[in-house]
Amino acid sequence: MSVQKNILIVEDEGILVLVNAKLLTDLGYNVIGKASNGSEAIELVKKLNPDIILIDIKLKGEMDGIDTIEEIQKFSNVPVIYLTGNSEPETYKRALKTNFISFLIKPVNGEILKQAFEKLNT
Repeated sequence: MSVQKNILIVEDEGILVLVNAKLLTDLGYNVIGKASNGSEAIELVKKLNPDIILIDIKLKGEMDGIDTIEEIQKFSNVPVIYLTGNSEPETYKRALKTNFISFLIKPVNGEILKQAFEKLNT
């Protein structure tokens, strides 16, 4: 098996944090941190240096997920997988500027997450 990847989950809905953490753990990933807003995510990326960020686009606070990743990309090139309940074209276009790995529409299951994370290994 390959080296275990360290994942940072950025999601403001507690139940989804738990579900996604369980799905990722079951897939063999290591969830090293959980943030519920953009500024917390930025601090955790600096501190934990994750291999991948799984981030919801709609976050509570001043920054949404795309704004958060734009800030993180000023100091890190960590790969990004977006989760969103919003499939509007404008949101997708904004996200494209951040060069993400996957843009997943909620709800996601283990198979969808697995496929998204496998893109990193190809």
